[in-house]
Amino acid sequence: MKVYIYIFFIIITFFKAFAQNGGNAVYQFLNLNTSAKQSALGGKISTNLNNDIFQPAFNPATIDSNLVNKWGINYTNYLSDINYGNIAYAVNLKKIGVVYGAICYVNYGNFDYANESGEKNGTFGSSESALLVGYAYHLPKSNWSTGLNVKFIRSSFENYSSTGIAFDWGFLFNSPQKGIQSALVLRNFGWQISTYQGTKEKLPFEIDFTFSKTFLHAPFKWFVSLEHLQKPKIAFINTANNTQDPNGFVVEENITITDHVFRHLSLGVELFPRKRFNIRIGYNFKRAAELSLKNQRLGPGLNFGFGLRLRKFEINYAYSNYSFASNANFLSIIVNLNQL
Repeated sequence: MKVYIYIFFIIITFFKAFAQNGGNAVYQFLNLNTSAKQSALGGKISTNLNNDIFQPAFNPATIDSNLVNKWGINYTNYLSDINYGNIAYAVNLKKIGVVYGAICYVNYGNFDYANESGEKNGTFGSSESALLVGYAYHLPKSNWSTGLNVKFIRSSFENYSSTGIAFDWGFLFNSPQKGIQSALVLRNFGWQISTYQGTKEKLPFEIDFTFSKTFLHAPFKWFVSLEHLQKPKIAFINTANNTQDPNGFVVEENITITDHVFRHLSLGVELFPRKRFNIRIGYNFKRAAELSLKNQRLGPGLNFGFGLRLRKFEINYAYSNYSFASNANFLSIIVNLNQL
C-alpha cells in the first residue's frame, strides 16, 4: 500500500510543474522509441519486453540480472533524412549489482545556409545525444521494483548548443504466476545546464503507464499503454478535419472528452511471446488522430514487426506508419555475450 501512496505523491508533485506536451520543451528526442519491439507495439511500452536490453532506457525498473552481458544496437531510419540509434549494455558489478548503460544519438541531416534573397551559401548539420546510466532496486519479498536513470544530454544546432541532465524514475509490478505486469514511469525531469541563447527551457517530461498480460495457455500477450498522463487534455484541433456550413463558414473540429482520453491510448499484441519467432502489432490513437487525412483513418498509427530469437543473438524489426507521406523503420540486434 505504501508504494501506491508514494507513486500518487510523485504524480501530484510534478503534475503542474511539468504539464507540457510535444513542441513545448527541448530535447524532444529523449521520448523517441528506443527499440524495434517497442515501436512495433504502437506506443511507449514501460513493462518488460522479454528481457529486451533496450527497455531500461525507457523504464529503469526493468533492469535485472537477465540483462547482464547482453549488448544491443538499434538503428532507426526515421522521417525524411533523420536517422537515430542507440547502443545498450548491462554489467553486474560486485557489491553494487546490475548497472545499465546506453548511448542515444540523433542526426537531423544537413541544412542549407541561405540569405534573405534565397541564395545558398554552404550547409550545416545538427545532432543530439545522451549518455544514460541506470540502476534498479527490487523490493525484497515482493513483486515490486523501482529504478532510476540519469541522462547527460548534449544538443547542437549549427553554432548553437546546449547541455542538460535528465532523470527517469520507474516502477514495475511483476506477477509471473498470473502473467501480469504493470509499470509507471516518470521520464525526463531535470534541467538545462547550458542554454542555446541564455533562455532556460523545460525538458520533455512525461508520465507513462503500461499494463500487460501474458496468457499462460494462449499464444499471445497484449499491452495497454497510456502516454502523457501529466497532461489530461492532450487533443487539439486538426484543421484537416474542419468542415463548412451551408453559408460557407469554416466549422472547426469538435474536440470532446473522448478525444482527449483516446489520444493517451495505444494498444499492442505480441503473438507467440514464448517462441523463437514473434509477430507484433500495435495501434497508436494519438498518432492516428493527428496525422491522418480526412476520411482516411487506417494508415497513420498502425505499427507491426517481428522478432527472431536464437541462442546467441536476437533480431527485431518494426515498421511504423506516421503519415501517407512518410514512415519509419526500426532494426534492433541483441547479442548475448554469455553464449559466445
